[in-house]
Order: sequence, then C-alpha cells, then structure tokens
Amino acid sequence: MHVIIIGCGKVGSKFANVLSEEGHDVVIVDNDREAFKLLKPDFNGITVVGVPIDLDVLKQAGIETADALAAVTPDDSINIMVSQIAKEIFKVPKVIARIYNPAREQVFHQFGLSTICPTNLTVDAIKAMILDNTGLCSNIIGGEIVTFSYENLPKHLVGRKFEDIETEENMFLFGVIRKGRLIFYRPDLVLEKDDMIVIAKK
Repeated sequence: MHVIIIGCGKVGSKFANVLSEEGHDVVIVDNDREAFKLLKPDFNGITVVGVPIDLDVLKQAGIETADALAAVTPDDSINIMVSQIAKEIFKVPKVIARIYNPAREQVFHQFGLSTICPTNLTVDAIKAMILDNTGLCSNIIGGEIVTFSYENLPKHLVGRKFEDIETEENMFLFGVIRKGRLIFYRPDLVLEKDDMIVIAKK
C-alpha cells in the first residue's frame, strides 16, 4: 500500500517504521526536518518537509495516488484539515485522524472522518482497571465501527510476546495499558504483570 503519514512524532515515526518494515510504500510529512531523526536508520520510505495542509506538499507526498492517509500530528486542527483535504479533494480511500481532545470527536464525525482518540481509550482502560471490569468504547475507523475492549493480562501470558497471543476472526490486538500509558502494538513487546490488553473488534 501507498500510505501517507502526517506528523513524525512518536506515533507517526513508529507507524512509519512498522509499515516500512512490512514492505509498504510509506511517505511521512512533517514541517520540522529534525523530527525525521525518530525514524530508524533503515527506514526506506520517503520524507517530505513542509506544512501538511499545503496542497503542493501533499502532492509531493503522492496524495493523488495514495491508498491511505493517517494524520497523527499533535494538533487536532491540522489533523482535521489534512483529513478533509485527503477525503474530499483527493478522494483517498482510507483516511484516519488521531485526536487528543475528545470534545472534538463529534466534529470529525460530522465531516464523515474516521478517528481514533487515545484519550478516550486510556480513560476507559484506567476506569476498567479501577473498577476491576472490562471496559468498552467505540471509534469509527476506516468507515467501520470498531469496539475496543480492555482485559487484564492472563497470568500464563506474563513474559510472553504480543505475537504469542491468538485472537478470533475480526479481532486484533491494539496495544496494552501499562502504568497508565497506552503502548501501541508491536510483535516483540514483552508482556508484563498488571498489563491490560487493548483488543479491537469490528
């Protein structure tokens, strides 16, 4: 897939590295050249420096032929604008936007945009841990409703890697909540006692 990532922070760079390792055509855009230092030395994608809401910058990133775009900058306003441009002007098939402020989630949905809100995911997971039950919340991703559930890590999986966990059809592992922090999925992550698994299901 040809994927454009807007924002080369911790999430954007990690996502770019993972997709690059899997053989996808990745282009990552950031207005700060220094941000690309977060990419691995063997990252084989393309980096583009520029303001992400600039049409020329997006064209340089190949948005006219992109299969997907993920807007993950720290600025919700930038994410919504880039997502709108990708969806409405360039007709990118899959557009995902990360948002920090849960109050803005409805605004994104009014524009028909798919979102993921780490704030909501983390709050729901911490609530589930405190109340000792399974938490549930939903996000619209890729035009589909995805439900996230939070489960305490079974004792027999402590010390194992994420890739050792088997899931049912239409389910995938999203990450873990560890000491109040959301850690996104990666196959080699070693699971620890008191981890809470975040599972996504279509």
